[in-house]
Amino acid sequence: MVVRGTETVGLAAYQVLFAHSSEGVLFCTQEGRITAANPAACAMLDMTSEAICALGRDGLVDQEDPRWGIAVAERERTGSAVGVARLRRSDGRFMEIEMTALQFRDEGGTTQTCCILRDLSGRMAIERELEELSARLLQLSRGDELTGFQNRRGLIATGTQLLQFADREGAAVHALFLNVGNVQQLNERLGHQAGDAALQAVARALSVTFRKNDVMARIGGTQFLVLTAHLEESECAAMTGRIREHLGAPATREFVGAPVEVRCGWTTRQGGEQTSLEDLMARSDWAMLESRDVRQASFGLFKDSRG
Repeated sequence: MVVRGTETVGLAAYQVLFAHSSEGVLFCTQEGRITAANPAACAMLDMTSEAICALGRDGLVDQEDPRWGIAVAERERTGSAVGVARLRRSDGRFMEIEMTALQFRDEGGTTQTCCILRDLSGRMAIERELEELSARLLQLSRGDELTGFQNRRGLIATGTQLLQFADREGAAVHALFLNVGNVQQLNERLGHQAGDAALQAVARALSVTFRKNDVMARIGGTQFLVLTAHLEESECAAMTGRIREHLGAPATREFVGAPVEVRCGWTTRQGGEQTSLEDLMARSDWAMLESRDVRQASFGLFKDSRG
């Protein structure tokens, strides 16, 4: 093999570089036969040099990976190529590697290819970890830690998607605005843990009443909003009743330490309407404020009072 500069540093220097490089190095013929593999390539693929040479290029690469064809075409066209693709390890699993390929002519005039390999598994693991962290941070930015519901930011994202779905389906969207009226009194009488428990109890009541694909959010300190599609108008009262039933259960009273007062208001965005999410929220809020139905949930018994 003739390498420019060998007369200055000597061929032995390049042999040392080949043997001790931290990057994998393969030499291949134009037909795809591997003629040499350095120790770093052997460690990367968990094979001996003899095993790598016996496999050859076609046995080593993932034939179903279209990136190989692109890299080979680029190398044939320009004499070099840089890309990412998959190589087979000794256990049959494929690994992602970054490859730099360069064609040259040896001292006999035969065209060969030098391939430098870099293991991307560590970098990809870090990238996956960063992606998971970003997704977690996004979830936290859109979520309410106390109830596990979405917050106002999350509501805007998922609520908009639900309205777009309803527009495509021509479906009505019902919005329930719910306010917990006695959180402050619970905080003052029993401590902040009681107020938090009341909010958690309401979140649980909404979770067991509505479907998983409905949008549920805590949009303020004591305020909740639920968006649901494909709900019959007649079902709204029944669902409100189920919420009250849950809040009035003895287990809920024991959990909170006192009754939970809630006020509810429903509004509907009919199929074909172009009401925005913000306007729908405002309409349901107004419906709740107009409602005289403030109920104190205690052991399944409710008494009406003006709010």
